[in-house]
Amino acid sequence: MVSLIATQLELLRHTQRQEPSVVQPAERETLLNRVLLDHAPVPLLFQKTDGTLHAANRAARRLFETEGRLIAPPSSLLAFIEPDKSASENAIIRLPSSGGSSRVYAVSVGQGGGVGGIVAYLALMDVEARMNAAEAQALRELLQILSHEIMNSLTPIVSLSATAAELFSEVPTRETGRMINEALATIRRRADGLDRFVRGYRDLARLPTPDLQPIDLGELLCETARLFDARWAGRVALELSLPPERIMVRLDRGQMEQALLNLLNNGAEAVLGYPSPRVKLAGAWIDEAVRITVQDNGKGIDHTQRERIFEPFVSFKANGNGIGLSLARQIVRSHGGTLALENETAPGAWTTLFCIRL
Repeated sequence: MVSLIATQLELLRHTQRQEPSVVQPAERETLLNRVLLDHAPVPLLFQKTDGTLHAANRAARRLFETEGRLIAPPSSLLAFIEPDKSASENAIIRLPSSGGSSRVYAVSVGQGGGVGGIVAYLALMDVEARMNAAEAQALRELLQILSHEIMNSLTPIVSLSATAAELFSEVPTRETGRMINEALATIRRRADGLDRFVRGYRDLARLPTPDLQPIDLGELLCETARLFDARWAGRVALELSLPPERIMVRLDRGQMEQALLNLLNNGAEAVLGYPSPRVKLAGAWIDEAVRITVQDNGKGIDHTQRERIFEPFVSFKANGNGIGLSLARQIVRSHGGTLALENETAPGAWTTLFCIRL
């Protein structure tokens, strides 16, 4: 029996056909790459030298409902890969999807250099869900801030209004008159605070596009210093350091004056009550950029508060509304610059340093 089985196995071995692979090594690598591309969840496209766009994987074919060439690619997508638009990497675009809706994609463009007849590669990252989540989170935070600030003002107003109404219903005496006056004064103060809060929110929401004009930096600093002294002269000293030579910079004068005044006022409020209260405003051309600094000699900013001082409506001062620093940063950013609280100040009397770079 064992001999018979061995004989049959030998016969089977001899009769088994050995068929060579019909796929060449180079084609095998191409097939592997195609499989990998098709399994990528990100829609991938490529542009040929004739300007046509083609889907490179299954996700792109599904998104644009094509088996290869895009017959009528969106003009907004083509605009990102025009030869004269080299800074179109990681842009945001909204594209139609199935069912008549649309979704937001982050577009990343890479140059192909003409290799294989390809001049550009495109990757589309679906960011709709992340943007919706971020928008919802921002809305929740905004509503929380608004409700907190409004309730902080309305609660004492409602309570004191009821108290004043009860006092008016009684026979007037000197004591009730004094209490009514105090209640009305508090109501007025809280109403003014609520008005300032609403106006500050409006300023943040309606900041217009800056009207950029050539401005002499030294003149801007001098005018800002005069505006500061009109409010703080006699209470807070201002040290002004002008650039050694004339520096012209394209700015919206009104908006930048507002940003600098917000920083100076913030510093002045921080030094009130301290010996020799001072703030400093300086401007210069350093490292191929305009650098404007505002310093004060107060107690400094606690390290636990540094990360939040630019957040809208966040204030660590007793009567602050959290608008000044946030508005200043928004103005500077609209000019293409940066506003930051420096981690360290130079040795000396100055304890806090805000720096604008343009």
